[in-house]
Amino acid sequence: MNKRLPFALLSMLLAATAGCSHRHTQEIEARLESAENNATTAGHRADEAMVKAQQAAQAASQAQRTADEANVRASRMAVQSTRK
Repeated sequence: MNKRLPFALLSMLLAATAGCSHRHTQEIEARLESAENNATTAGHRADEAMVKAQQAAQAASQAQRTADEANVRASRMAVQSTRK
């Protein structure tokens, strides 16, 4: 009986710590999955921001071209009005 008692206690201790280890592993996996989801979401938001920035750059470029064309027309009109 004396030899079985330490073995039984050791078995119970190992079983108890194995359960804690499993819970700890599950918690770490849940945190890792959450971090991966957050990273994926951040990546999608960055992609969307990049598309919007490109669209804004295109709009600004078009506005600059339109302004340049208007300046050319205004200069031509000024030259024509001074001739008359």
